[in-house]
Amino acid sequence: MASEPQRDGQGRANPRCESSPLPLGVVLPTRNAAALLPAHLEAMQAWLPHVQELVVVDSESRDGTRDLLRAVLDHPRLRWFDHPPGLYQSWNFGIRQVEAEFCYISTVGETITLEGLRHLCEVMRDLACDVVVSRPEFISQEGRPMSPPRWPVHDMVETLGLTQPVALGREELFVFTLINFRDAILGSSASNLYRTATLQEHPFPTDYGTVGDGGWGLQNCLRITLGVTPRIFSTFRDHPKSYGKAEYAVDRLRQKMLEEIRRTYVTQAARDPAFEAAARRLEVGRMFELLAEHLEAQEKLEAARASSWPWILQPAAWAARRRRSQLEWELEGLKRRALALIASGQISSPTRGNSFR
Repeated sequence: MASEPQRDGQGRANPRCESSPLPLGVVLPTRNAAALLPAHLEAMQAWLPHVQELVVVDSESRDGTRDLLRAVLDHPRLRWFDHPPGLYQSWNFGIRQVEAEFCYISTVGETITLEGLRHLCEVMRDLACDVVVSRPEFISQEGRPMSPPRWPVHDMVETLGLTQPVALGREELFVFTLINFRDAILGSSASNLYRTATLQEHPFPTDYGTVGDGGWGLQNCLRITLGVTPRIFSTFRDHPKSYGKAEYAVDRLRQKMLEEIRRTYVTQAARDPAFEAAARRLEVGRMFELLAEHLEAQEKLEAARASSWPWILQPAAWAARRRRSQLEWELEGLKRRALALIASGQISSPTRGNSFR
């Protein structure tokens, strides 16, 4: 079952993480980011004096990125590193250098407030989490507000009706991760906080293209405690990334992700009879069947749309579209029934984050 952070006798959140410096190390990975760096560095100034350490990892920038960083950044525990290009390889390298209890990844273009970092720190401590995720505001490359896509973090906040932070139980997190297997359960890492030891022990996979954080959630959803907060205090900018999709393309990525979460499930079920029994009651096997069929219907529809003949004139494309919608409706029903069963206490959902410290 989900749990809530400790509050004092007047209902206020425990402020123990508000002292400076916050017990977190910031990793700033860069690669030819000069166009977005001035605004990013300006936003960092609000919280940089309040964090324990800053680790800069640059990957062979040739556009003035290094000069901008050295002209602006100032911190008593600032360390600089060079690392060969490689998106999550650079992240993992930077994370290995962090000594603070918590780790924040400051990806260029995305921002967070000091209040947000304090809040994430508080939730991490009070709910004993390995990760705390939050929703960002979405902005265009020019900084204009955008309508947000529906990420897994939106699904969790809305489906559970969250009004304050909670730590998800094991089965809750698995159900949300499975249903949303094509999207990162972590959302944007620039809106999250991580326990450093967790990322150092379980680094981001490097064979998922630009969605290594998505692969990480699929691999680790049954070994971590994940906190979710409904508060919004960060931004996600829609802009070209330093690593393009073509450069980091992965063949049959969605199939790979479904196979990853299936492998996580099978491994846990084989060694944990209690989890396997709970999964049967939650109809996890049926969820896998429907997700595989949904993936097949989606691929048929995409193939029709990519053909030279207009897809709207293809009966098979319409059949695939109808079937996809039917499957989404059935999956949503399975998800809600499973979560209701967990919420009723009929399924034990252990988590390391249920007790306050």
